[in-house]
Amino acid sequence: MSAKYNLKKGAWYAVENLTMIAFGLLSVILVARIFGPESLGKLSLVQAITAMLLFTVVLGLDHIIVRDVARDPTNTRYLTTVFLLQAGAWLIHAVLVFITLWLLGDDGLAQDLVIIFMAVIAGTYFSRATVLKLYFQATNQPKKIGTSALCSRLIGLSYLAWALFNEYDYEYIILFIPVQAFSHFLIMLRAFMKERTEKMAMSFDMTLAKKLMGESLPLLAAAALFPIFMQADILLIAKLLGDHDVGIYSASSRLVTQLVFLGHIITMTFYLALAKRIDSDSDDQIRFTKGVIKILFIFGFTMSLTVSLMSEYIVYILYGDGFEGAGDVLTIVAWKWMFIFPAALYSRLLVLKGLMRFELIKSLVVAVFSLSANYLLIPVFGIMGAAVISVLSYLIADYLIYSLFKPTRSLFRMATSSVTEVFIKPYQSILDIRYTLSSK
Repeated sequence: MSAKYNLKKGAWYAVENLTMIAFGLLSVILVARIFGPESLGKLSLVQAITAMLLFTVVLGLDHIIVRDVARDPTNTRYLTTVFLLQAGAWLIHAVLVFITLWLLGDDGLAQDLVIIFMAVIAGTYFSRATVLKLYFQATNQPKKIGTSALCSRLIGLSYLAWALFNEYDYEYIILFIPVQAFSHFLIMLRAFMKERTEKMAMSFDMTLAKKLMGESLPLLAAAALFPIFMQADILLIAKLLGDHDVGIYSASSRLVTQLVFLGHIITMTFYLALAKRIDSDSDDQIRFTKGVIKILFIFGFTMSLTVSLMSEYIVYILYGDGFEGAGDVLTIVAWKWMFIFPAALYSRLLVLKGLMRFELIKSLVVAVFSLSANYLLIPVFGIMGAAVISVLSYLIADYLIYSLFKPTRSLFRMATSSVTEVFIKPYQSILDIRYTLSSK
């Protein structure tokens, strides 16, 4: 019964992310096929800057919010304080993104870039700064997240089809991004208000806000540094090589990022059970955790190997003849999944065990490595050099770094033994996975 229950939860978490994949891939493919690499490069540039500055919206609070709301979902003062805090932070984020775009432009901002900026920044607010999705994650209601995502993406695709039918310019077609995000927000808000039994008023608790920001400071700093190594390749390619190379590179890298959700789905499926085991220091804590690690690694390794072998065919089917070189990039960057999927679990383990400071340390180390290595290798090896550095950055950030510090060394050993057992003790690994799936 427990296995069926966990799989059902995972399936509903998957609905949101699978529709996100379909939505994201369709938009990338349409942009690539209809408007070419240059237009895709412009959208990728705006989204890369937004992603690099996303910490100014999230404030490092996501994992903390899920933890706190899971413990007390009825605390409306907490929810409204976080909502207002992130809304104010989003305004600062919008200004910073605009200034960055302005500084990168040679002669200010063209009209199409301004409209793309407005579309992306509005989508960022409704998708990342409204606390509703985190509330439903914390209260273990993936069905509400999944159904709202499905409905909103159908609305977004309807706008996209209408805009294409009426032959809108590229920058107005991109408005499907905020249309979808706003629809998602409204549907989740309706679901949230329906389950509230008490009257809910907006209030801001300054003491609580200060406490949250104090606790999240290491995560905030880490979030400020982490996107540097995630997006440094895009920005440096844009600066050193140009929009065409950005389009070729991002065509492959976007395929990888669209499937990152699998790690989060698996982790969130078992999050409450994991948190209870850690809080109570249960005897089966290690076995349960190793089972989750093995599930994550098997998914990551299988997908990396499959896509790497079929990269040329995948790029040709999705993008056509105009993206020569994207297949070679995909062959390399596909291996990021092997490290990204387990990372979703590792980051939450650090929060649950009060080791958030190591998120900052690993982000600082890898940001320095990624920036310096990309700056040196992109002029010599082009986008292929950026692809290699991207994989190495994740290897360091989401695995090797844990071996350097005593408090995280047990996590490194557990990760190493879990991965090793998948290959040398397959039967034991099957038993561990079955144990995790059947646990509550």
